[in-house]
Amino acid sequence: MSKNANFQVDPKLAELLGETYKSTEDATKELVDNSYDADADNIWITLPEVLTNDAVITIVDDGTGMKEQELRTEYLKIASSRLSRKGEKTLLKGRKVKGRKGIGKFSGLMVAAVMNVTTKAGGKQTTVSISKDELAREKYDLEKVNLPITVTDCSKEEHGTTITLIGLNQNFNYPNPDKLKQILVWDYGRVSDLNIFVNGEKLGVQDFQGKTITKELPLENGSVAQVVYTITDKPVPYDGLIYRVGGKIVGRPENFLKEDELVPDKLKKRLVGEIICDELEDFVTADWGGIIENSKLNESIKKEVKEELHTSFTEVFKTDMHLAKQRHQQKINRELQKLPEYKRQFAEKSLHKVLEKFYGEPEEKVNVIISVMVDALEKDYYWNVVQNIENSKDGDIEKIADALSEFGFVEMAVMTSQATSRLKFLDELDLLNNNPKTLEATIHKALENNLWVFGNEYTLMFSNKTLKIAVQDMLGKKFTGKRADKRPDLFLGEDILRRHLLIEFKKPSATIGRDAESQALKYRDDLNSVIHSKNIQIIIIGGKVNSAISSHNERDDVKMISYSDLISTARTQLDWLLKELKSE
Repeated sequence: MSKNANFQVDPKLAELLGETYKSTEDATKELVDNSYDADADNIWITLPEVLTNDAVITIVDDGTGMKEQELRTEYLKIASSRLSRKGEKTLLKGRKVKGRKGIGKFSGLMVAAVMNVTTKAGGKQTTVSISKDELAREKYDLEKVNLPITVTDCSKEEHGTTITLIGLNQNFNYPNPDKLKQILVWDYGRVSDLNIFVNGEKLGVQDFQGKTITKELPLENGSVAQVVYTITDKPVPYDGLIYRVGGKIVGRPENFLKEDELVPDKLKKRLVGEIICDELEDFVTADWGGIIENSKLNESIKKEVKEELHTSFTEVFKTDMHLAKQRHQQKINRELQKLPEYKRQFAEKSLHKVLEKFYGEPEEKVNVIISVMVDALEKDYYWNVVQNIENSKDGDIEKIADALSEFGFVEMAVMTSQATSRLKFLDELDLLNNNPKTLEATIHKALENNLWVFGNEYTLMFSNKTLKIAVQDMLGKKFTGKRADKRPDLFLGEDILRRHLLIEFKKPSATIGRDAESQALKYRDDLNSVIHSKNIQIIIIGGKVNSAISSHNERDDVKMISYSDLISTARTQLDWLLKELKSE
C-alpha cells in the first residue's frame, strides 16, 4: 500500500539546520546514534569498497523499529526533541538517549542524494524515501515535500530499521571504515550491550588494548568529575581524551599531555579515554562541538586531569625504559667491547640517553642506533666534550649547563656524521654492484670491514689470523691445478660470543641458487674439521637470487641475498635514522 507522508516542522528548525557535520564519517555516526536510541543489540554498517555511481551505504539494526504512525508523527517531526517526548532513558535498555534535536535523519542527505528508511514493528514493514532533489525542488519548504511511504506485512517477530543511502555524493570521500570505527569507538567502545560491525568487522575494545585507569576527580566547587583512560599498547591514530556530558560526546579528542616535556611524544599518542562530567552541560557550545573556553569548572577539570595523566605516564615511561634497557643490554655490551675500557662507562650512559630519545621505535631500528652511536663514540672530539663536562663539575652551574648542552649537540652531530658516511659508502658499493667488471675479490675487500651492511647483528663480526689461515688451508687443498681458477671467495668471521659466520661472495653478475647453497654447505663441512665443529651460519651473496626459490623454503642457517637488496635495506635504515636525528 503506497501513500504519501509529510514532514512536521517545529519552530526551532531554522536555528538547527545551520548545524553541519564535519565529515561523512560524522554524518554516518549520527545514524548509528539513532539505532542506539532504538535499543538495538546489533548494528551492521556496510560501506562501499569503491566509490561508483551505484555504490550504496547501509546501516541495519535490530532495534525496536517503528510502526507507520510512529514514523509519521515522531520520526518525521523535525527539530522536536526526543527527550521532551520520551524522556532521558530508552524504554527497554534504559540507555541515556543520544538523539536530542530531531535532525539526525538529515545527516544521511549529506552523504547521499536519497535516503530510504525501512522499519519493521508489530507485523508491518514501513518504508519511506527522502530525496534531496525533492527538498531542493520545494526550496526546502519541508511541509510541502511529499515523501513516498509504503506499508506491507511482515512477521510479527521481525523488528529493526534499515537505512539505505543511494546516490553517494561524488564531491566527498565516502566514509573510511577505519576512520569510522575510530569515531564510533569513542562512544561505543565500552558499551557492553551493543555490537557494531563495520564491513563485517566488529567494533570492540581491541582498539583500546592496554592499561585502563578510572579516577574520581574532586573539583574546586565541591563536585566530582570522572576520568577513564587507557594507556594503550601502541600509538593510536586518534589519541587523547574526549568529554562526555549527559551521555553524549562533546567535540574531538584533546591530548592533555601535549605540553608535558617529561613524557615522550610517542608515549603521548598511547592515550585514549574520556572525561565524564554532566555538570559541564551549561558550558557546551550550541553544536556540541566543544566546551566554552573560559569555563572555570572546565579549567579545574583540566588541571586535575593533567596531574593525573602526568603521574601515570611518567611511571609507565620509567617502566618501559627499564625493560628496553634490559632487552638491549646484551647488544650494548657487545658493542662496548669495541671501545677501550676507559671509554665504556661514558659510552653506556650515552647509549641509555639515546635510547630515551628514540623511545617507542621498533627493535631493529634501535639496534641501528646503538651500532651507529658506538662507532661515533670512537671519535676523539666527542671525548673532548666529555672531558669538559668532567672538568666543570667543580665549577659553577652555568659552565655545567653549557657543557651538557654541548654534549647533547655533539652526540647528535657525530651520529649524523657516522650515518652520512655510511650512506656514502653504500653509494660506492652500489657503483661496484652495477659495474659488470666487478669481481668477487673487489666486493669482498669492500665489505670485509663493513659487515654492518649485512645487519646490526653482524657489526661485531671479525676475521682474525687463525680464521683466515683456516680458509686458506681448506681452499688450498681443494682448489689446485686446473681447479685453481674456480676457487671461491670466502670470508670466515666470529664475534665476541664465539659465533661464526661464513660469507661466500659471488660476482654481481652472478645468479645464486640451490647449487651455490649446496656448495657452501660443503665448504662449511670442510671448515668445521679445521675449527673444531663450530656452529657456522652461512650467507651467500650475488647479483640475483634464483626467482624459483621461495623464502619460505630456506634453511634457518643459510641465507641467500642479492647485493641490491642488501644495499637497499641498509640504506633504508640509515635514511630513517637521519630523518629522526634532523627532527630532534
